[in-house]
Amino acid sequence: MTVTLAHSGCTNDALQRYWLNHHAHRLIKAIGKVEDSLKNQYLSESNLDLVKQTVAVLERQWLSWTLHITPTPEFEQALYTLKELQQWQANDIAAFRAKYIQYYANKYQHFFDSVEAQPLTAAQRQACIIRDDNHLLLAGAGTGKTSVMASRAKFLVHSDVATPEQVLLLAYGSEAAKELKQRAGESFECLTFHALGMLVIATVEGKQPQLSELTNDAKKRFRFVRDTLQVLCLQPGYKGLFEQFCIKECHIQPNLDLAEFIRSARCKAVIAHITSLLSVYKNVAALGQLTRIASQQSDLLKCLTPIIDEYQSYLDTEGAIDFEDMIAKAIAYIEADRFNVPWQHIMVDEFQDLSPIRAKLLKALMKAKNKRYLFAVGDDWQSIYRFSGADITLTTQFDAHFGRVTITALDKTFRYPQDVLDISSRFVCANPHQLKKYVKSARTETGPTLQMETVECEANTLEKVLAQLNDKGEACVLLLARFHKMLPSRDELVDLQGKFKALKIRAMTFHAAKGKEAEYAVIMGLYEGHTGFPANRPIQPLMEAMLPARETFSFAEERRLFYVALTRAKRRVYLFKPQDNACRFLAELEIKSNTH
Repeated sequence: MTVTLAHSGCTNDALQRYWLNHHAHRLIKAIGKVEDSLKNQYLSESNLDLVKQTVAVLERQWLSWTLHITPTPEFEQALYTLKELQQWQANDIAAFRAKYIQYYANKYQHFFDSVEAQPLTAAQRQACIIRDDNHLLLAGAGTGKTSVMASRAKFLVHSDVATPEQVLLLAYGSEAAKELKQRAGESFECLTFHALGMLVIATVEGKQPQLSELTNDAKKRFRFVRDTLQVLCLQPGYKGLFEQFCIKECHIQPNLDLAEFIRSARCKAVIAHITSLLSVYKNVAALGQLTRIASQQSDLLKCLTPIIDEYQSYLDTEGAIDFEDMIAKAIAYIEADRFNVPWQHIMVDEFQDLSPIRAKLLKALMKAKNKRYLFAVGDDWQSIYRFSGADITLTTQFDAHFGRVTITALDKTFRYPQDVLDISSRFVCANPHQLKKYVKSARTETGPTLQMETVECEANTLEKVLAQLNDKGEACVLLLARFHKMLPSRDELVDLQGKFKALKIRAMTFHAAKGKEAEYAVIMGLYEGHTGFPANRPIQPLMEAMLPARETFSFAEERRLFYVALTRAKRRVYLFKPQDNACRFLAELEIKSNTH
């Protein structure tokens, strides 16, 4: 028909009029659908693909020939819209999305003003409104990520996008899941990944699976490994494997009498390491990576696999499962379509702590039938759990693992002052592989908020600092260090609490401090060396092969761990700098030191 119209000579106008009379409604209707979609749905990547596909088809039908007659106003408007969509560039798409966000921010202003104790910031509102196929929200320390998780879940329901039953909130730990439940509301499903696994298994099998006693009792798990080693070492062929495991994997030279060594205190570190390997091994097996591990660490694996076999036999005898089975079996059931995924909107907290096996479970949920949206909240600057399987690239290289993604960031912290923010941000971003975020502080504080004290005796300086803070009135103080041994003992802590009654004093490691906050923080144990900070422990080859690849930037995770410590205090951070052999990180902070 296009060729006929283009070469019809004097009958062209009549033919065009005839054609338009019979077909113009198709363009008007098609453009109307596109406009409705753009008005009522966020322009996600998949929606944009559909718009582009529709425009490409309409372009061939309606823009490949010249119009000679005067069209109806409706057709003329539809044709104008088509031409406008045909010419859309990246900046046009960004501008359209920005207008959409602003429109809904205004429409639901009252909701955003009142959904939390304090009105949401513009960035928090934007995080609630955007509904892309994959949305990664970078949420730095103290920026209110839990508020966003809870508010976004409520907003999906408030704006009639979803029912509570269609929303799933996933948290890293049980306490975080409970807090999300409290903040979002009882009608929402707020689970840990393990609880999700239990739910899937129970739904498919029709009964709640039994959790092994070895999973819940660390002492029993330890004794099981110790007793298994004692039996295995009675076998001549196993003795050599275990001796080499102790030397190469744990860097411990065992006694000639292995039975005596296994019962000794020196073997506790070996047994504890093996208990950790049990979990990591099962995850690696579920990911289909055992062949690769065996090719790299065959002898070390030969020492571990008999213990794995005994462990699995114990579970089978119990008729029970462990935490790793919860995830692996859930993945298998979902991938086999034996579990009907009821959630359309899947929201994940602490995304930087995601491990490959949890990522596989998440992908299984997303690939289930019907359309699903993934909203991931995390902070690559606080990724500190590689030792338990966390893979930072799942955040920093999100699109390589999950597909195209919209990345936004919360831009205001409510926890600590601007100079702490500036110094800690500059420090952590010395690693060029960290994602850049631009955050401002909502807090103002007079006086120095990062104070370095050069100390000869940490205990004496700590008492002086606590005395000064005690004189100021009631406050919470966190005593932080890389390892427990760097902190005051329990008895010493009780003594300090008795002396400084206006203060609530808590002592914890950097890892334990993640998610915690106080008015003041005192960072201790900042000396270099094998037992100091940054930690520089010998490589454990088998564990190393099973964990996500180590980063190339020197001390990348230790750097992030220090960032976590620096960002716990609302008012002031005290850094204890040893007179000799001070931690290398302190020189980077460029803070003038006081001498004690």
